[in-house]
Amino acid sequence: MKKILGLDLGTNSIGWAVVNAAESEAEKSSIIKLGVRVNPLTVDEQTNFEKGKPITTNATRTLKRRR
Repeated sequence: MKKILGLDLGTNSIGWAVVNAAESEAEKSSIIKLGVRVNPLTVDEQTNFEKGKPITTNATRTLKRRR
């Protein structure tokens, strides 16, 4: 049996799971733990999103650092 850490990196959340993966037909796979960390939108980001402007304040800061 081997343990696997799975990550789902989204724009506003990070999901994770630790599973026991079966290596033979005699073993059975199982989930050990799982969870999610949600990064909620700020009020300004929510307002912009509702207006159809998907750029977040973090994206704007990131663009400035790249120059």
